[in-house]
Amino acid sequence: MKIAICDDEKYIRDFIAESVSKEVENADVMCFESAEGMLEADGNVDIMFLDIQMAGMDGMELARQVRSRGSNAVIIFVTALEEYVFKAFDVKAFNYLVKPINKDKFGEVLHAAIEEVMHRPNQPISKESEDKTFLIKANGLSRNIAISEIAFAEVFNRRIVLHMKDNDEIEYYGRMADLEKIAGGDFFRVHRAYLINLSAIQSYNSKVVQVMGLELPVARGKYQDLVRAYLSYNTRGL
Repeated sequence: MKIAICDDEKYIRDFIAESVSKEVENADVMCFESAEGMLEADGNVDIMFLDIQMAGMDGMELARQVRSRGSNAVIIFVTALEEYVFKAFDVKAFNYLVKPINKDKFGEVLHAAIEEVMHRPNQPISKESEDKTFLIKANGLSRNIAISEIAFAEVFNRRIVLHMKDNDEIEYYGRMADLEKIAGGDFFRVHRAYLINLSAIQSYNSKVVQVMGLELPVARGKYQDLVRAYLSYNTRGL
């Protein structure tokens, strides 16, 4: 397995390289201190650890160029500032690590990346909710709802309002927990009152997520899970 590390801080490169060598038998580890150096080396790589903030070309631009060359490597960003991570979706990053890197978290992310490489399908996987429907009763009528057409759902007093991508609103009595199970992995519960379709996200930060021009609250403690859910969604079938 070939693993590339690009970071302008030597101690970070050394930490990742040593950790990989301990965890992955016969790993071919390559270290670069600049994005330009890594691009010159090129070659097929299975997993990349890229520093976002570097002098010269940054990690985001490096990832874009790598993708433009047809690489489907598992990309893991390393950053001191989490706010840069949202841009990672543009290049279909797999995950991210925040400096200073936690050893346990590193091991968890590395093993997940290895599993992704080992089990990555040859053909694209369609999003799991693409053709899924479910039946509800609204205004006395039974309606078949396409999961993929829901932008987000909100609940209050056991009433669920489905906000559809075509701006329609459908209200029915039910439990958000049941809808969450039906919707599956293409949706994320950002708040006890809101379940969002990951494909409908326009932007977000640690406090709010924007869907259809609306800002919905992100509950305390949900932000990192949201980032990882969205990264996973966007790299599915890559």
